[in-house]
Amino acid sequence: MDIIEAYKFCPICGQANWQKEQHSMQCQNCGYKIYLNPCIGGVAVILDEQGRLLVVRRSKDPAKGTWHLPGGFVEVGETIEQAIEREVQEELNIKVRAEEYLFSIPNRYQYKGIERYPLDFFFRCKIVDMTELNIDLSENTDYAFLSPAEINIEEFGLPSIREGIRRYLKK
Repeated sequence: MDIIEAYKFCPICGQANWQKEQHSMQCQNCGYKIYLNPCIGGVAVILDEQGRLLVVRRSKDPAKGTWHLPGGFVEVGETIEQAIEREVQEELNIKVRAEEYLFSIPNRYQYKGIERYPLDFFFRCKIVDMTELNIDLSENTDYAFLSPAEINIEEFGLPSIREGIRRYLKK
């Protein structure tokens, strides 16, 4: 189900009188319009001194059990860079600095039966301090540093991450 379809009642007037369009729907009683906009995700491309990529294994759906890159959703009041740095700190207890925007890739996945449309922004990040590296098991079950030769794109579960890895490896 699309996130737009999850709205049964208008949050303004409480009526269930929607006119659906391709990327929005409008309440026919009060005129309130809901747009299908992407949410924003930040993805960390973190390399160690040997040029190996830091990857994590997801502990929950979507794509539970697959490799992933650290990162997550941008919260209200944050920049994408701040979100990436916060998410890496939460997931791995390491400090990084988001240094260079690389590219963005639209994503799509279901969360609790509702289709979501993140727009993932990939940033090259520099490790500032990883002396306290400790994985948060509620987010991920494992981590690894993989050389380009060790990366198998098919082991990454989310389409945008697979595409991001492909682009990274081409550089």
